[in-house]
Amino acid sequence: MTQPLLVAALMLAFAGGASAATYTNVPNGANTGLPFAYFGNAANPAGDSPKVGEVFSLTQASTLSSFAFYAVGNTSAAFQLNVAEWNPNNTAGSVLFTSAGSAVDAYNAAGGYTTIQFSDLGLNLNAGTKYIAYLTSNDQSVTGIQLSRTQTSQDASGFGLGNAYLSNVTGWQLAFNGFLSLQYTAVTSAVPEPEQGALLLAGMGVIGAIAARRKKQA
Repeated sequence: MTQPLLVAALMLAFAGGASAATYTNVPNGANTGLPFAYFGNAANPAGDSPKVGEVFSLTQASTLSSFAFYAVGNTSAAFQLNVAEWNPNNTAGSVLFTSAGSAVDAYNAAGGYTTIQFSDLGLNLNAGTKYIAYLTSNDQSVTGIQLSRTQTSQDASGFGLGNAYLSNVTGWQLAFNGFLSLQYTAVTSAVPEPEQGALLLAGMGVIGAIAARRKKQA
């Protein structure tokens, strides 16, 4: 590779070097022994919550590309993922994002749990802002789905801030203020800085100029 092409390639590589990060509190499979929230559309006092999710925050501006929850047992339903800002008064704000389609549900027979996976989200999120990612379903027959959770004093992933659910009686509840978290796996990538965008354009310009010069010489 000639020196100009090498320089351009390095510029492109640096500009596109935003690395992906995976946050998860499911190191050894879903915890089927600690179900907490019953997700579904049954009326209270059946115990169902029509909106159940995880409050989280990011240390840097990022693009959320995928999110997964885990349900106890073999379950399949028309789940949707929603993301909203989490307000200081512990309520969900206006919905910023709703998945276009349903989740991909994958049952793990050995572990006894179902992964509820949403992919290709492409949602840009700000650093330091609290958000909630929560499940809903338009299927009114969905009831009694137990979502897997952890019970720790602090979420070790550095992402989750606690499990929250909507009660038809009392409104949004942040369970024990972060003591409980739903089990999840989230994948993000850093949002490129303006300098990276400039490097990307410059690298493409160098490559384009070299290609044009070679075409002219030919």
